[in-house]
Amino acid sequence: MAKLNYSTMFEAFKKCDSSFDGKFYVTVRSTGIYCLPSCKARLPHEKNINFVSSRDEAVKLGFRGCLRCKSELYPDVNPRWLKDIKYHLDNAVDKKIAEKELVHIAKVDISTIRRYFKYQYKLTPLSYHRKKRLQYAKKLIYNGTDYINAAYESGFESVSGFRDAFFKEFEQTPGEINGNA
Repeated sequence: MAKLNYSTMFEAFKKCDSSFDGKFYVTVRSTGIYCLPSCKARLPHEKNINFVSSRDEAVKLGFRGCLRCKSELYPDVNPRWLKDIKYHLDNAVDKKIAEKELVHIAKVDISTIRRYFKYQYKLTPLSYHRKKRLQYAKKLIYNGTDYINAAYESGFESVSGFRDAFFKEFEQTPGEINGNA
């Protein structure tokens, strides 16, 4: 914990400053847990906290990870269902997916899914899925499938909608890809 003094760490913890996450951990004697500095749980009494330099040190002292800030998973603090959603989107390139399917997989509301997905992958789940479907269609076209069949095999319901989405994504028409322009 070189360079970080007690008052700096305490202020960071009081302010829930995520820029200090992983640089130190906060142990809370009264609860037996350890947290990230950014934890949004209620601030414990100062007499009950101590600062440690690593997760391993906190565990050796007998503390368990906080369920709120997911300190035991840091830096991969995303919910477990996020990987399931991405896996589903990556492996369903042959059909259009509705948001209710994602809700069924994650068991959380769609706004939560969108928020986590967009933060992690910089796109909404449906935009990400459309991009994957278009990449799949492009691969089909490169391998000799005509673009009309590629459109339907990648889950598009209309050829004109497919053509517009394809052009928007790749700045060329499907016909230009396979030389039929």
